[in-house]
Order: sequence, then C-alpha cells, then structure tokens
Amino acid sequence: MLLILLLLFVGCGNEAGEKEYRNALQSLEKNDFIRARTLLEKSLRETISITDKIERSNQLGLILWQLNEPQLAAQQFQQAIALGANSEDLLLNHAIALLNANQLEEANLLLQNLLNQHPNNPTYLALTGLLNLKNNQFPQAQQFLQQAQQKTAEHPPALLTALPLTQLTSGANPVAIRQQLQAISQTHPDYAPLHYNLAILNLHPLNDLQAAQHHLTTFLQLYTQPTPRRQKAEQLLQQIQSQLKKPDAPSDPAQARTLTQSGTQALNSQAYSQAIDLFRQAIQLDPTQTDAHYNLSLAHYHLNNFQATINACQSALQLDESFLNARYMLALAHYRLGNLDQAQQHTQELQEQNDPRASVLLSHIETARQR
Repeated sequence: MLLILLLLFVGCGNEAGEKEYRNALQSLEKNDFIRARTLLEKSLRETISITDKIERSNQLGLILWQLNEPQLAAQQFQQAIALGANSEDLLLNHAIALLNANQLEEANLLLQNLLNQHPNNPTYLALTGLLNLKNNQFPQAQQFLQQAQQKTAEHPPALLTALPLTQLTSGANPVAIRQQLQAISQTHPDYAPLHYNLAILNLHPLNDLQAAQHHLTTFLQLYTQPTPRRQKAEQLLQQIQSQLKKPDAPSDPAQARTLTQSGTQALNSQAYSQAIDLFRQAIQLDPTQTDAHYNLSLAHYHLNNFQATINACQSALQLDESFLNARYMLALAHYRLGNLDQAQQHTQELQEQNDPRASVLLSHIETARQR
C-alpha cells in the first residue's frame, strides 16, 4: 500500500541543510533512495527551521518506507508529529508504517482516532480491516473491508485484493479465491502485490508450479526495488525453476508405480495437492509412467489448474496417442480455458474414435461460440 505523498515546499535559499535537501530530491527523481536517505539525514541534522524539519522528517519517512524499513519510517513520522505537525495525511502515513512494522497497538490508536473523525472513510476502514487481519480477528477484518468497499466507487486494487485474502484466511475455497484474484488482475494487471499473492496461492494450496512461475516473473518485472519481498520472490522463482527442470534421477519403475498408486489414493481422497507431489515424484523416477501423467492431469483439473492439466495430458498422449481419457481431459481443459479451437480439434478426434463424450462436449463448445 502506497503512502500518501505530502506537498513539499522547497526553498531556494542557502539555509543550513538546504543543499543536501535539493540533492536528495534530485536523487529521488532518479529513484536512488539510498543516496536520498543519506542526504536527507544529513540535511535534518543541519536544519534549524521547525517547518523544514517537519517536511524533511516526513520525506525521510517516505524514503525509509520505500526501502522497506517501516519501523524507522514510523519513527520519522512520529518525529514530525512531535514537532507540531498534525495533518491527517501525516497521521495516516504514521499509522500505515506502524501497521507494517507490526506495532499494532499504536497503529490501532491512530486508526481509531482517524475513524472517530471520519467513520465513513474507506481508507481508514480498510486499514482497520488489515489491522484486524494481523490480529487474527477474521470476522472483524472481513466486516471492515466490506464496509470499505461499499464506501468507495473507485475500488483500488489493494482493497479489492485484501478482502479475498481475508476470506481465504477464514477458510474459503482457494480455487474460488484464485478466480477472484485473477479477475482483479484483468483490470489491474500492473498491481505487483496481486501477482505475488497469486504466486503464493498457486504455489502452496494449489501446487501449480507453472502458474506460480508466471506470476512471480510478472511480479519481479513490476517490482524492482531491492527489498526483502523481492529477494523472497527471486528465491521462490529459483526453487520453482529447479523443480520444473526435472533433474535426472536414477530410473526406478517399481518405485514409480508405488508412488503412482499412493498418488491415486490421495487423488481419490481429494487430497489433490498431495497427489500432485506424488505423481511428480513418480514421473521423475520413470517418465514413461503414462498413468502418472494422466492422474496428474486429473489432480490439476480438480484444482482448476487448467494449463497444468493440458501439459500433463500432452505428456500422456506423447506416450500413448490412443489414450482416449487423456484426449478427453485435454479437450475439456482447453474448453475451460476458452481455447475453443483447440478444444474442438481434440473433441473431433474423440468423435472419430466413436467416444460418446464427444457429442456432448462439441455441443458445449458450439454454445460457447454463440455467447
């Protein structure tokens, strides 16, 4: 969540600290936050004017926020407040920094004060919802976030994203939550935190490595600041790429069959993520295990991982072109993704083999074309 940028009144005299301040602003224009921080700290030490100290403390707080140091940012905002500043924007900056520094009691006091003055402000409602989320007070979090959405027509992406994530924490179906977040990403494709959250959701509950890789790559393209969050994303991406490379393992068909059987049991028990792991292990030990590829496609399909379903079906069909069930799942996954031409092509191949499922699926494809 972005802090509100306060208007800066830049002097042009030769007062103490003024040169460093101007140089710091030039560094900011170049996104050189580290140099800007050093210059502003020096400017603050030399500045005498209270007004200038307030402005520079606030600006330094904003820079520290960009450098992912919310605790230090909160200290700078507090310093500006202690010097006599009391604008709502500065109080909001302070509350956000405290919230992200996990100083929740202090953040709560500020937010309650702001809400008492403006009970219908969607920003204050949303932040209170996030604070409740951090306190594991999920019903209250959902209530405040819903109120925030109702109070604004703009629906910024941070607010839109927060409510589904709160519902997920409260036990909502991760497949349904992913669909909500994907819909938000269609209207806000450049909102980097959304891609990070989608990557984590795809990685852990849904076990869709390809989708997680896509969203992490997009996140890293959009979010270029050298923060711990970016470092974590880079580490996760490397891990996923290592898994997708399928490093050579000694062939062990017997163990692969055992893993496939275990995966099938997990699949039948609706433990889809666990089944995916087992089928992947089986394939590493014996890539010719057709059933492992096919069952992997079924597990992915149950989690609405349709592109992963397609990939697994294609691998099964490379081993056995006559595998009708794999052909049907391939057509069905293309249909669910809206790839109607590919769906029709594979369904017609099923029809040529007199598969009774083909006519029903062709009817659905034709209906979809007419929408």
